[in-house]
Amino acid sequence: MSKNLVRYARAVALLAAFGEMLAAQSSSPHDGWLMQNYRFTGPPTPRTVQPADPIVSELWRIQNQITWMMRRAKSDEDYEAALAAAAQASANIQVIETLMEQRAAAAAQSKSRSEQAASHNPAAPYLIALRDHTVDLATKYWIEGPLLHYLTPSGAHVQVRLDFVDRDLSARLNQEAKLDFRLPQ
Repeated sequence: MSKNLVRYARAVALLAAFGEMLAAQSSSPHDGWLMQNYRFTGPPTPRTVQPADPIVSELWRIQNQITWMMRRAKSDEDYEAALAAAAQASANIQVIETLMEQRAAAAAQSKSRSEQAASHNPAAPYLIALRDHTVDLATKYWIEGPLLHYLTPSGAHVQVRLDFVDRDLSARLNQEAKLDFRLPQ
């Protein structure tokens, strides 16, 4: 009977150790593997994100649906529907390319106009300090609701939420440069 008691005590000790090990593993977050293997940096800085053209975005959404329909028709061996979807996908790509070319040409034309205007009016750029400790240059700025919009000297249009702007540092930098830079309170 004492042998059975010893075996029972050993089994209980092993189960307790195994239970502690499981508890230690389950107390770690479920995304621990992600946190160990990937570096999360947070949202991108405001000047690196370019606004998407809503028309092109919608065309890409439609394109993804057509691609899915084409694959589904092929797997169902409905080759007529697959060919129709492929023709529509090809037409969509041509429309997207045409729109992108037109947008690029309009942006280049706008940039050349702004460069010509800047050469006739060489005003000092505004300094916009952000809370992430970066300072951007702006040739023009305006406020729309909770957003500060500004154009960089290279012609890029940047949108930043007003609460991301370091108002005190921006005011001080522009005051030192003798520029009239005002943000609403």
